[in-house]
Amino acid sequence: MSTSEELRRNVEQHKPKNTVSKNDDKTVALVMTRVVSYLNDRFQLKDMGYYLEYVKSIRLGDLIGIIKGYDKRVEFAVLAKDTSAMKPDGGILVLRKSDDDKYRRIALAVEMKHQGTNDKRLLEGKKKQAQGNAIERLGKNLIGVRATLQYEKVTPFVCFGWGVDFAEGSSIRDRVITMNEFYPLNRIFVHKRDGYAPVSMYFRETEWQEDELFSVMKEIAEASITTYIY
Repeated sequence: MSTSEELRRNVEQHKPKNTVSKNDDKTVALVMTRVVSYLNDRFQLKDMGYYLEYVKSIRLGDLIGIIKGYDKRVEFAVLAKDTSAMKPDGGILVLRKSDDDKYRRIALAVEMKHQGTNDKRLLEGKKKQAQGNAIERLGKNLIGVRATLQYEKVTPFVCFGWGVDFAEGSSIRDRVITMNEFYPLNRIFVHKRDGYAPVSMYFRETEWQEDELFSVMKEIAEASITTYIY
């Protein structure tokens, strides 16, 4: 299935848990079509023997296979299930080679998190609820991407978070900062620095718009592909 067909299926058939996440996932999928188009034009990937594959999930066994391909690590756990997979909210963009089926490089992994309903509850005269755990679910996917790209110069992972729990002054933002190895929020980080692998964590109270997502996503993917190819 082509990347464009997979993206279209994701837009039309994705079945998220609630209306907010459904709209977020559709928006990210639409933005990803723009990113793929931009990258194909920017690099002329087909002429260079490369192509982009968009996937909603990637098996953990395949991630281990990528790590093994660097011939630097020999010890790995045995997975309980062959179907175990990493599934970021916004999917994964993978750089492939036309003449090498084993070549896979993560060009962009996207998460989208909405957290916080207390503003609406207060307007409805209801009591506050405990702050949610949307960002806690980021952990395993971020670890998976960092582990897979241990031997690369880049970590092209981005999370867009929005909602009242991510407003300025919220302690939830401190959790995100800790998760990002104490690097600042709302800045693009692609290349490793000082022995760390910071990623791009964009968090605020108001919803992210399509053009904003595109601006960040295409810059991250462009930087990672440039590093892989050149």
